[in-house]
Amino acid sequence: MKVEEEKRILVVDDDATNRLVVRVLMERRGYNVVEAASGHDALDIIEKNDFDVILMDLSMPRMDGFETTRRMRGGARLGPSMPIFALTAHTARSNVEKCLSAGMNGVLPKPFDSHRADQLLTLINSPIDQSPS
Repeated sequence: MKVEEEKRILVVDDDATNRLVVRVLMERRGYNVVEAASGHDALDIIEKNDFDVILMDLSMPRMDGFETTRRMRGGARLGPSMPIFALTAHTARSNVEKCLSAGMNGVLPKPFDSHRADQLLTLINSPIDQSPS
């Protein structure tokens, strides 16, 4: 009998409540959730761990989500294939374009809820160049 590989998600957000909400919703969907409270923490975590998807807050102190994503994409370990989605309340077209330019695959609007969790699952199971409408 083949055991299904555990699905893993990295949630990068300086707000503990936001991380908790994502954790609860994604664990209900079968994901093992790892949390990072900063961009620096996230960079350390991805050096030693593999993930199926990364959710990235944009507004964090010291290193924002844009810079964190650029550094992740520039590192030898992660490369361009890892799905990274911004999780933000700032969904103006110019911000979405900035997310894509930084190397993110799309944007999920906050608040993260059951609908957004299902939307994320749809996105990571579809072609990587699509972003939510």
